[in-house]
Amino acid sequence: MLMIDEAKEVENVKLLTEMMGDHIDREVARRVLRKYEGDMEKAAAAVLEGERGDDHQSHQLWRPAPQVDVTNHKQASLPSVARTNTPVVDLTGDDDGDLQRAMKESMSTLQQPAPVFGPSERPPDPNWAMVPSNQQSNHDANYLQNLERAIEASLEHNNANDSDALEPFPIEQQLRRDGCPVVLRPSIHTMCYAAAILQGLFYVPQVRERMASWRPTVIPGMMEVNVPTSGADFTLWALSEIFTHMDLARLCDLNVDKHLCAFNIEPWASLVNPPGELSQKFYTRLVATLEKAFMDQFVLCGQPPPNSRLFHFLYGDNAGDHVEVLQETSVVPIDINPGSTGSDANDLIGRLSAQLSKPQNTPEKQSVIVEPSEVVAFQLSKPSSSNLNNTSTNATAKPFVYPRSIYLDQFLKENIEFAEAKRRQQHEMFSDVQKLILHKKSMTHFNGKDTLKDLRSTIYYYECVADDKGDPERASSIKTTTEKLKNILGALELEIQVTDQMIHKIREEASTLLDCPELKQVRYDLRVVFMHDGLYGRKHLYCYVRDKGQWWKIADSLIEQVKEESVLGDTTGLHLGAGPYLLLYSRFRPDENERLTSLPWPPEIEDDVKECNKAFLAQLPQDLVKDIKEEDTPSQNGIFPQTVQLTDLESRNGGMDTS
Repeated sequence: MLMIDEAKEVENVKLLTEMMGDHIDREVARRVLRKYEGDMEKAAAAVLEGERGDDHQSHQLWRPAPQVDVTNHKQASLPSVARTNTPVVDLTGDDDGDLQRAMKESMSTLQQPAPVFGPSERPPDPNWAMVPSNQQSNHDANYLQNLERAIEASLEHNNANDSDALEPFPIEQQLRRDGCPVVLRPSIHTMCYAAAILQGLFYVPQVRERMASWRPTVIPGMMEVNVPTSGADFTLWALSEIFTHMDLARLCDLNVDKHLCAFNIEPWASLVNPPGELSQKFYTRLVATLEKAFMDQFVLCGQPPPNSRLFHFLYGDNAGDHVEVLQETSVVPIDINPGSTGSDANDLIGRLSAQLSKPQNTPEKQSVIVEPSEVVAFQLSKPSSSNLNNTSTNATAKPFVYPRSIYLDQFLKENIEFAEAKRRQQHEMFSDVQKLILHKKSMTHFNGKDTLKDLRSTIYYYECVADDKGDPERASSIKTTTEKLKNILGALELEIQVTDQMIHKIREEASTLLDCPELKQVRYDLRVVFMHDGLYGRKHLYCYVRDKGQWWKIADSLIEQVKEESVLGDTTGLHLGAGPYLLLYSRFRPDENERLTSLPWPPEIEDDVKECNKAFLAQLPQDLVKDIKEEDTPSQNGIFPQTVQLTDLESRNGGMDTS
């Protein structure tokens, strides 16, 4: 059995992570070191080759292999059992006193109380502990600290008389002004997460534009068609009504109860089902329906389909001249660990690179995107274990970092050779950093001792302690030795400073090596961030949306303009293992604001919105609406040549409920 020097292992783990520029998790560094029995050079070389310390690495794209935490359980030593001291009775003598004492002892034994079954009242023996007491105390401290935070948050929630009942806005606050976005508010609180997804999709420019051009399926030769009541057309018509109201309505909150029946929504019953998982399932089903309906629409109209995919990108494993195992997906799962100390565990680009990268010795298995999509969703998955039971040494978990814009060029099939060349160059630069760090360690440590500290102590001795005893020759020798030692120390400190500067410079160049113009052509901008504060209920889900260059925070009963720093740095729910759970990015378009100015929504729905606006404005005080004028402009037709005249308008469920 390999005996591990824990103190030396901690030092080696720290050194290995510093060599890699903190690009690997400390747990990964520990596993690799143990695999190579503490050999630092072999471990560093293995990490540079992509080694993670796991026995098996998954090759499924976008799905990293779970990191298994192997814990060594030590066999508990059994404590020695000490017999109680009992009086020794001599039965061989003739003394009657001895005989009487023997009979008394025997009677006291027979009269002992009957055994009582139940928990033992005996104090615990530390020798029987299955884990060392110091580890247990750390575990309990972290658990109790997290539990206390959760209880405090829950009490604040309950003491505020919080309710999941829908609280309507005062009618004066319902008026939409200054580009204010619209919040979708279902009466049933178990549907609020799905309403948030529908609301978020509206603020993805590509989705809004495509929905405005969609029309129900029309059989050739028919000039009239009823409003869809089932199937995919029913879902898209309901979404088209929602989007049209969100674009043109004069009020800022909409009740969508009558439309949610078109989406087959799974209720959010409790925290046992995290809103992130339910949102991912709902989003996946919905975008699959939308993508198919859009493609069918182009086919029926005899128009060529668009060049790019909308939601689903095509990916596979690079095999040189071709790509193997082609698959489609609309959601990229990102495994994050809020309590991790590794920088790659709480950064979107770092996690994405880690999940797609393969060892340098098998570059042919590099995962690549063959056909990118206009929209990419990232599901942020928390660890499966209880966040309250997290025994991380960090007192405060790090928030997950996601940027305003990302570039996916390095993962595209056509750029794989160029990107791999950059990664090899990056690999060589990290190797140089490794050599420099080892060189620095050779100057600062020897046989486990701090040589600089010892050198400074020696200089102090010669300067302040050594006694020349009045001997001029001895005094001269002490002075000469002191000057030599100072020169040596100065040279070492200078070389260490130069080495640190070289390490910093190489790391900076390596970190930006892939940020070159050739790999910054396919830009995706952040559009929507879905948030959860860790508690249950409609008021504990909210989202950030970007509309016309401005960020907004939309909650159940709150709509406010926010700065971009608030969106990218929101730490809400972090102490409860919650926070952002779904990110929506879409391709950058410089003219998107102009393209969204006047969209061709279905004329019938536009007319409904105008009637609703007139009825709503009539309920408001005149001083609020004196500057508002409803324009009765004719409705515009979409890109499809055939105008659909919808009948049975009265049979619809009253359109959008604006009450």
